[in-house]
Amino acid sequence: MPRTVLITGCGPAGIGAALATEFHLRGHRVFASGLSENLVGHLGELGIATLILDVTSGSSIQAAAAHVAKATGGKLDILINNAGLMHVMPFADTDVDAARRVLEVNVLGAFAVTKAFLPLLMAAADAQDDHCSLVVNVGSVNEVFRPCFFSIYNASKAAIEALGATLRTELAPLRVHVVTLKAGSVRTPLFDNAPPTKLPADSLYQPVRSYVEGRHMLDGAQFMSPQEYANKVVGELMRPSVKHVIWAGGLATLAWFLSWFGWEGMLDQTQIKRNQLYKIRK
Repeated sequence: MPRTVLITGCGPAGIGAALATEFHLRGHRVFASGLSENLVGHLGELGIATLILDVTSGSSIQAAAAHVAKATGGKLDILINNAGLMHVMPFADTDVDAARRVLEVNVLGAFAVTKAFLPLLMAAADAQDDHCSLVVNVGSVNEVFRPCFFSIYNASKAAIEALGATLRTELAPLRVHVVTLKAGSVRTPLFDNAPPTKLPADSLYQPVRSYVEGRHMLDGAQFMSPQEYANKVVGELMRPSVKHVIWAGGLATLAWFLSWFGWEGMLDQTQIKRNQLYKIRK
């Protein structure tokens, strides 16, 4: 049976656009949202419904909820909170306002959008045929690997996982199932769209300036294509019984293994060596 799906953050070549396309190709009714028509117009050309949605704006969120409610008769089967920002900078050099912006989009955005669409998700749940609506939050394997120079981004993904785990129990009686996507490396413009990494002249990390500013911590990463990622994730979400956590993307299997055995901390020395932090002295 076709589902109605709303996805945030559907800019070109990203995870959101790939998910929207995959759901659409499988015959589902998709609402792909983004900050501007220019960012989602390519999906409209495929026959996918598009709308403008700024996850940091209450009025924008309410307008999007009203639009979807009118179009679907007040129901939404699947909400995917995908909108997100990346920020790469040593913690000591991170601007607090920039950090606040990441949390506002990555965490509070998902919180606000889910709250606004909850009545539609509840309306779509049908206890008679054991149908549950889905809230899907895009997390990250960074919550396991905790790579250096991603402090606020890592924190935002840890927060989104904690939010999902809490909502999983709170919303269960309402027949709304909550899923966290543990996204591994996917070849998207996320880093290209992030602010440039430019260390201040007095940074403690000047000895590794070229490494940090060149974002060489990404060298050797195993990236999955957005299309492959979307195919795997949508396949999992369409199962009769959906897992609470879905691991997909480059290095996702390794992250799952380390998480399962509680070995995340074993990476600390690897991070220090890989990121050349031995060059830093007080």
